[in-house]
Amino acid sequence: MRKRTESRKAEVFVIQPIRNVSMWLSLIASLLGIANIASSDREAAVVEACRAWNRPGSARVLPVHRVAPDGLCFSGEINSASSAAFVDALATLEPATPLVIVVHSNGGEINAGIAMGEALAPLKTTVVAQRVCASSCANYLFTAGDRRVIDDDALLLFHGGAHPIDEGALRKAIGSQIPADQVEAQVANIRADIDRQIRRQDAFSTMARIDVNFFRWMASFNDLPEDAFLTLCPTRDPVMILYSDRLLAMHGVAVHENRGPNSQEALTARVAALGRAEPVCFME
Repeated sequence: MRKRTESRKAEVFVIQPIRNVSMWLSLIASLLGIANIASSDREAAVVEACRAWNRPGSARVLPVHRVAPDGLCFSGEINSASSAAFVDALATLEPATPLVIVVHSNGGEINAGIAMGEALAPLKTTVVAQRVCASSCANYLFTAGDRRVIDDDALLLFHGGAHPIDEGALRKAIGSQIPADQVEAQVANIRADIDRQIRRQDAFSTMARIDVNFFRWMASFNDLPEDAFLTLCPTRDPVMILYSDRLLAMHGVAVHENRGPNSQEALTARVAALGRAEPVCFME
């Protein structure tokens, strides 16, 4: 008995050419398992909208402004109120959408900054430092981005983070302000608060996929003799430090686009142009 055979038409898949470059990039990113990021045109539009909203002398009232379905601006001091407003605004965005977050701040409270970074880190984000992103802004907002951009002439200034304190110096500082029998209890309370901040900071570093010792590395400069420090930083007693892209990359904080100062001379000139008086250092 002859076996019955079935013939099947060959299935032909026709791949149409992709003429849109962004489609190619999206396809490649998907195949490689890379999180999508906003297109360059969308990023530029959000950055420009935030620049207009945050221009000097503008009538801005709130610290957070949504300029697009995928774009958010933050400007101002980092404190419990502005942190809560930022986290609430992020919650209104689609978590699977690549976002552009533009930040401008001189910094503020550590816990408030970490809370903002904790909300940013799980999202697909390009974080853009605009004008000035300093202290807690640099520590916890800029580092939380998947893609990190320093805008035109912007200053990304670091000022340490949560780190162990010199308890001897602390006792001396508070000894003249409170009764002697209360000093040790106050020191213990401060130590416990800082220990909690350090643990939370370490957990944030892991969430943001940066070196968990990044903040310890920055704090280590406090222990260097002045002569040794001056070999790394040409400014005496700097309030804040602008680290080179190379140094940041060594600690997992890759800067993907940097249009800011990249030398001590350029940094000093930009600080003066902004009317700031504090000493700052460029560390290569």
